[in-house]
Amino acid sequence: MSEAGPASSIRYPLTRELADTCLARARAPLPAEVNETARHTLLDWLGTTISGWADPSVAMLEETIREDAAAPRATLLGSGFRTSVRDAALVNGMASHVLDFDDVHLGSRVHPSVPLWSAILAICERDGLNGQRALSAFVAGVEMQSRIALVMGEEHYRRGWHNTATFGMFGATLACAALLDLTFEQTQHALGICATQAAGLRAAFGTMCKPLHAGHAASTGVLAASLAKRGFTSRTDMLECDAGFVELYAGARSNEAIAASLAGAPDYQARTILFKYNASCYGTQGPIEACKLLRQQLGDRLDAIEAIDIRVEPQYLSVCCIAEPVTGLEAKFSIAQMAALTLAGWSTVDANSYSAQALDDPLILALRQRVTITPNPRQPRASTDVALVLKDGTRLAQHVDTSKPESDLARQAKQLRAKATSLLRERLVDAQVEPIVQTVLRFDDVANVRDFIATVTAALRIARLTT
Repeated sequence: MSEAGPASSIRYPLTRELADTCLARARAPLPAEVNETARHTLLDWLGTTISGWADPSVAMLEETIREDAAAPRATLLGSGFRTSVRDAALVNGMASHVLDFDDVHLGSRVHPSVPLWSAILAICERDGLNGQRALSAFVAGVEMQSRIALVMGEEHYRRGWHNTATFGMFGATLACAALLDLTFEQTQHALGICATQAAGLRAAFGTMCKPLHAGHAASTGVLAASLAKRGFTSRTDMLECDAGFVELYAGARSNEAIAASLAGAPDYQARTILFKYNASCYGTQGPIEACKLLRQQLGDRLDAIEAIDIRVEPQYLSVCCIAEPVTGLEAKFSIAQMAALTLAGWSTVDANSYSAQALDDPLILALRQRVTITPNPRQPRASTDVALVLKDGTRLAQHVDTSKPESDLARQAKQLRAKATSLLRERLVDAQVEPIVQTVLRFDDVANVRDFIATVTAALRIARLTT
């Protein structure tokens, strides 16, 4: 029963239904392909997290955490330092998102793995839980944050909220609730505790605060579930109550609209997770891939380009359309910069491509000045049309749609193995990489996540001793 408070205009029992549905996902056997996708997300998350540790912003956050000297319960993966579960979730979460190279879920506009795996692994390490429980908690967390997104619609994002922060907190809270064996009522309280802390502004995109959002979401999930476990209470209808999360963060929603949005939810939202192969905002992925194809057509005849016409969905103009980026973080949110970088033949993965050298490169600057980005209301999300208009009047065009998840999971595993191996080799010696990759791809066989974390930490220590 809800705590006393003003009557809600929404009668739909949203908090209760989401808690019930998503907890059930955590406690039921997973379909084989969903389990495999969850393993893929962990592999991708691990590679981006370990690689992301080189970013100065992560070092700043870790130094701040070390000053507090919390009880050693969970590991900061990139350094081996042990701290509290909440602080480990915070720092690992930031590191996993700092490259903007992690997975996405287009339906919710959430980067699903960064708030979830950062919280899940910290709790599993402390409590000695097994790999299958971690995978199940991940799938349940994806379900939670994705279903909230369905209810909230596009208005939440249009208002300037960063969904990975605001919805990711709920995913992390639900995942932690499952791992901590919260009761149904405790889980509703945990979601209420989470709701009153939800924050994260899209205005921070292109700054160090965007990856901090992901870490904060993970840490908030740990805190909310942990408090509820101890009897800390909130409203049990915080999502749908009057002036609650739905109303304040997205505007009025009718009972019928809520019911309809959830009735249309795909079975297992984890099936629609997408992966990045360029280290920048997902809104730049389509233009990058189109420019890769156009460069194959054009070759090195870049001086023949008169104009570069890029058409995208209108929303991306407020997300990743920084016209003149001055930092590497801003470059990741600049369609024009990433298109010019790609046409000039630079890597979209190498850290040097986001350095001052790339930002000041005369050829990239010249190409960027020829870019025109046009919003197309009929353009499907994550698709793009790019055309090169040459000085002789020739027009070369490419259409790319990056909205579809890979249907061949074996091919996806091969691609992610290559990506993760490359990222892990930045910090680990070669002999240590393959055993870790193999373990992640069989993570449901891991008897104790604590042992897996110890293996990664030992590999990092060996690498430091040999360099």
